[in-house]
Amino acid sequence: MKRNAFTLIELVIATVILAVIVVSIYSAFSVGIKAWRRGNEGQGLQKVRLALLKIQKELRSSFFFSRAAFKGASSEIIFPLSIPEESIEKIYIITYRMDENKDTGARNLVREKRLFTENPQDEKEAIKEPVFPVRLIAFKYAYKLEDGSNGFEWQDSWPETQNNIPSAVKISFQPDNSDEIYNKTIFIPQGAPGTR
Repeated sequence: MKRNAFTLIELVIATVILAVIVVSIYSAFSVGIKAWRRGNEGQGLQKVRLALLKIQKELRSSFFFSRAAFKGASSEIIFPLSIPEESIEKIYIITYRMDENKDTGARNLVREKRLFTENPQDEKEAIKEPVFPVRLIAFKYAYKLEDGSNGFEWQDSWPETQNNIPSAVKISFQPDNSDEIYNKTIFIPQGAPGTR
């Protein structure tokens, strides 16, 4: 007897084998894409972590300087920093603040570095560098409790009139690619809690 076609059983078996192969290939690609996305998200958070470590190092290295006082608001922080260059130490005024691109609407935490000079004619333009993209950022500063007990409370500003640097700065931020708000508290060894 001569056969011109496949039997129903042969077609069902071939279809099942093809379905298993397609599902296996899809699963392999799906797992690969998920791993790639997780790696990219982790890489973005790693950049934020490294930037925060740099901010922490700079704040801990800041010092009280009467001609360029530590100033802080909820949206920016300004402090003096001594940076070795060539064979001498130079004093720079460091500013961290949020900057918004007027064309795209993108927001970045920006670091500005300006050489301190007492002569306004010698002042050069600040060097700006983006730190990481953010949706929001807020700085808070440690103040003594009003009742005189141990501990401190967070305030939104640190005026120049404090004549010191804060003992702690709290940075709250929301990265551009996340819905979570993160907090980083930086303790400054040479600082003191603010008073009102």
